[in-house]
Amino acid sequence: MLKKKKILFYIDTLAQGGLDKVVTEILNNLNFDKYEVTLIRRFPGGYYTNFLDSHIITKSNMPFKEESSEIYNHLVRVLCDKIPRKILYKLFIRGKYDVEVACDDAIAARVIGGSTNKKSLKILWEHMDAMVNVSSATYYSEKKVKWFFDPFNKIIGVSNYCAKRFVQKYGFNQKVSYIYNPVDVENIKKRSNDFVPTELKKEIFNIVMLGALVEPKGYLRIINVAKKIKKAGYGFQILIIGEGNMREEIEEKIEKCGLKNEIVLLGFKENPYPYIKLCDLFVCGSYHESYCLAVAESMVLNKAILSTKCAGPTELLDNGKYGKIVENTEDAIFDGIINMIKYPEERKEYEKLLNDMNEIFSVDESVKKWEKIFDGENKRG
Repeated sequence: MLKKKKILFYIDTLAQGGLDKVVTEILNNLNFDKYEVTLIRRFPGGYYTNFLDSHIITKSNMPFKEESSEIYNHLVRVLCDKIPRKILYKLFIRGKYDVEVACDDAIAARVIGGSTNKKSLKILWEHMDAMVNVSSATYYSEKKVKWFFDPFNKIIGVSNYCAKRFVQKYGFNQKVSYIYNPVDVENIKKRSNDFVPTELKKEIFNIVMLGALVEPKGYLRIINVAKKIKKAGYGFQILIIGEGNMREEIEEKIEKCGLKNEIVLLGFKENPYPYIKLCDLFVCGSYHESYCLAVAESMVLNKAILSTKCAGPTELLDNGKYGKIVENTEDAIFDGIINMIKYPEERKEYEKLLNDMNEIFSVDESVKKWEKIFDGENKRG
């Protein structure tokens, strides 16, 4: 019997975000006959921990969950930023692994980049737009950038554009490639039939948005857009699925603008797919996205999509072939939504085109590409 390769994934926390969901999806679909898979989190717990396969070994560095206390959370993060990365690795990683994967370019990259295991294959899994998103290396000098990323044999982006933007910002062209995030097509389609959301109203135009309540998602300007749509006399509502640190600010602005009937914050939903399937339009109003899992999931459900012009959605929607791409401005979002309300035939045309797109999101294909890297079929960078 062949000895199993030991694969380590390191992540900050396994909460409710898109990154956490994708990491869970990849881990659960790896071949446990070939690999001994370990997930180490800086903070214990997290929503998606409950969905990890029983074969996966889980460990955590800190004794308490991230949400235990803002002071505790802040102190841990500040302290980790001050500790040299090789010492951080020795403190946080116990045992030897054949492959070590950093699941972000912040704390995970600091920890795995400090690896003292000379024999391991070290991979940075890049989920961000390096030209826009702030990470540990954003403001480093050229010399320090080289120091930060040099330990990694491979840097894997979540889209072609994501990979190109990383090279544009930092270089390392020979190390960089991409693997699309997986989407479990059959599971999403099945779960989309679980129930009929009572929040959807047949007599008006229903828009759904999905994502954490954070600044890059652009929800504050969506409130301004909604105010204009209401003023134009259209019957509509926007259902926003997700939680985040901007909830209070978003709620206050909704009330101030008199839009409590038009914008509803539904919070985090374990199964958002019936909302997407049965709404009239899915909208991504982000300032920047390197992939956008929510757009990919909406494509799987053959839903008409409107997105701002940012990296991930533009690539997924093939520059507007499979969904409406608008300029990344408030006025363009407003005009785009109005057109989608006024011309239902345009929405139907997009939905028809999406019938042939499901194969690009195959979980099996994504996992096969990761396993080829683990097995050394792709040479080290």
